[in-house]
Amino acid sequence: MPHNPTSITAWSTAQQFNSTEAATSAQYNQLVNNLSLMYARPYITLVNTAGQTLANNAAIFTGGSPTTMTNSPASLAGSITYASNVLTVPVTGLYRVTMNLSVASQASAGVYQMGATFSGGTSANNHVFLTPRTTTSTTINTSSVGSFLVQMQTGSGGTYPNACYFTLFTTANVTVNGASLPLSNLSTFVQLEYLGASNGSI
Repeated sequence: MPHNPTSITAWSTAQQFNSTEAATSAQYNQLVNNLSLMYARPYITLVNTAGQTLANNAAIFTGGSPTTMTNSPASLAGSITYASNVLTVPVTGLYRVTMNLSVASQASAGVYQMGATFSGGTSANNHVFLTPRTTTSTTINTSSVGSFLVQMQTGSGGTYPNACYFTLFTTANVTVNGASLPLSNLSTFVQLEYLGASNGSI
């Protein structure tokens, strides 16, 4: 009898069939597996709900009472997890990271940006992505936002990174905004989402 999958594995190549060929259950279930993985792609939004004053090279999501929004119910592929400024992925593939750093008006001018450092893979694949350098204002909130694609995989010590963490780069201490949900111009947040693609070719 057909039944709902209770778990799914990483993306893998499904086979093609001629019109007279029958598929085994394992071959057919690979199609079901890939479809399930795309349908329930793991994602997370990590957001600071309180403001904090940070210096250069400070970790962004350790203070600020960070909270998360993620798959509910969890994807059969597993969930992207958060602990102490670090996001860790449950499945190998292509991901998109989106970052938004909101800074309150400052008494004196400065320049800032957010960095995402990926780790756990080979040195050639542990990328560092940066949002644009932005100048603070003495009268209004400002923000720096960026979005990037990166290959990731489960477990450390592989070819691609399995985790990332977030850092403030600034020429002077700044007040980083945090706000209760929903997301707004006062929100400092990151989003990491699995895009349903493999790291290899078909």
